[in-house]
Amino acid sequence: MAADCNSLNNAGAWYNSSGVAQPVTLANGATISPGSALGSGTWANLYVACGNSVAPLRPFVGFGSISLVDQGANSNYNALQVSARRSAGALDLNLAYTWSHSLDNASDRYDGSFVNSYCMACNYASSNFDQTQMLSLAWVYHLPLMAQNRWLGGWEWSGIMTLDTGTPFSVTNGVFGDNAGVANGQGTGSRADLVGNPTAVSGNPNAVSAAEIAAGDVGTITGPMLYNPQAFAEPTGLTFGNSGRNLLRNPGRANFDMGVFKQFRVTERQSVQFRAEAFNVFNHTQFNGVNSNFGAYGASEVNVFRPGGAHLGRVIQFGLKWAF
Repeated sequence: MAADCNSLNNAGAWYNSSGVAQPVTLANGATISPGSALGSGTWANLYVACGNSVAPLRPFVGFGSISLVDQGANSNYNALQVSARRSAGALDLNLAYTWSHSLDNASDRYDGSFVNSYCMACNYASSNFDQTQMLSLAWVYHLPLMAQNRWLGGWEWSGIMTLDTGTPFSVTNGVFGDNAGVANGQGTGSRADLVGNPTAVSGNPNAVSAAEIAAGDVGTITGPMLYNPQAFAEPTGLTFGNSGRNLLRNPGRANFDMGVFKQFRVTERQSVQFRAEAFNVFNHTQFNGVNSNFGAYGASEVNVFRPGGAHLGRVIQFGLKWAF
């Protein structure tokens, strides 16, 4: 795993009882307006969060971010795996199912999901690659129609069906990344605060919001609203946000690939095989990725929780193979 060992420790929300864009009230009754510069010391995080230089406050003064690659990550994987194979006459079936859960605090060497380099346990959640359920069914069927006819019979139909749940993702805060004022050069920065039910999407998920129209993003929208943006708010000052790592999941997949093929015997030692194959044969829309970075909150948010794109639509190909 990778972390920044020259970032500041986080003071926590208890240093900031003020709301968003409200003046900070000091113990002596004085107030400091948002954006004002403060001295270092106890208020180091607020000092940095207000846009001041972190250089004199770092643990190793005179150095910037120091990337530490350590073997301290932990992971845990549990699964139920089932597989079956069955041949019945002209039909061959293969089935595989996995119900699993993978958890860790860093999914690989380049995992940039850290917000707090001094709290590895705070990053423990579902792995970036975790897919809780995966079902695969494959078949080959020797079609019985005109099986004895040299030219019209002998066709085979094959296919693969896959049903997978999506991988998880975090909801990040893009308004001011270093919301906690720690100057972490290795990681996400901060996440949004969870204030509601993210799955409760109100109204028509395909509708375009007024903010998206005003921003001119209508032409870039690639799908419906998958989660409720009103369930998230700008994180409390001097915190990393409370929504946690990998809180939500990308869309799952339901894909069908099929093909038919036939072997034509030319001579005893030569044959020609014809193949017709279709990938995503039902042309089912399968979204991939979700825009999960908040550049604004409330009515001003644009394109958040819309799909980032989609997997390929139906693809059909034909082929001939000459064996000699």
